[in-house]
Amino acid sequence: MQSYELCCDMIDVVIDVSCIYGLREDGSGSAYDKESMAIIKLNNTTVLYLKEVTKFLALVCILREESFERKGLIDYNFHCFRKAIHEVFEVGVSTQRSVGPQAVGSPCTKAVALNGTPRNTV
Repeated sequence: MQSYELCCDMIDVVIDVSCIYGLREDGSGSAYDKESMAIIKLNNTTVLYLKEVTKFLALVCILREESFERKGLIDYNFHCFRKAIHEVFEVGVSTQRSVGPQAVGSPCTKAVALNGTPRNTV
């Protein structure tokens, strides 16, 4: 439970700081992009590492400090994970398109957005 709370708190901190300092002066643009990341070193030799996977999904890793010395390997593994997640969402979208309309006469059908979140279409 402590790990879950640490991850949630890290996400909250990153969102708050990004919204305050990540936008342009005129308020336009996005506070996040595919290169967004955050590193927090705790005083018990633990490192929290957050990276954005999709617009609505982030990965938080809890690592020992000595493991974080191989950051290049961690970034490579993350890149493979991100690529696989994007492929899963693309397959879901292409499957949804190939199936076509579900039931004739149904007032509302569900579609899947590119980020994997369901959305209602009328």
